[in-house]
Amino acid sequence: MHLSKQKIEELMKRVKQNEEAEKIHIPYAESSGRLPDFEVSYEILPSINAPFTQGARCDFLYEDDDPHKDGVHMIWPEFLDDEGNVILDKTIQPKKKGHATMWIGMHESRIKFHRSRLKVGAKGYWVVGSKKLAKVTVTKILGLFENDGKR
Repeated sequence: MHLSKQKIEELMKRVKQNEEAEKIHIPYAESSGRLPDFEVSYEILPSINAPFTQGARCDFLYEDDDPHKDGVHMIWPEFLDDEGNVILDKTIQPKKKGHATMWIGMHESRIKFHRSRLKVGAKGYWVVGSKKLAKVTVTKILGLFENDGKR
């Protein structure tokens, strides 16, 4: 199969457009059609050198829970800028301290478990397995009680 120079240029243009699109974060509210469940202030622990990026999927651990006994929860952060807007550029590394909205991944656990535990002032961690990445404090309850039937 032989491609013309024009076809090759068209393909290369599409590749470039796809590469640029991969750098753009689609806000979870837009893709899910619901509000985030809550908001936190966070502080990435000094021992953590790996960069966070928008779309990172770490889990959540309540402050007094043991990850081996109590487990961790599929609740993901979405980083906010200083004005409280979702950071859309995946190439921007979030600050070491800031705010993020949080998205509970399992609807059943939102109803049966998290609605009774999540309150303003509640503390926890972002984790990978049992490794703590950041300390977080709940600052706002957003859609936690409104996200019925929505994943």
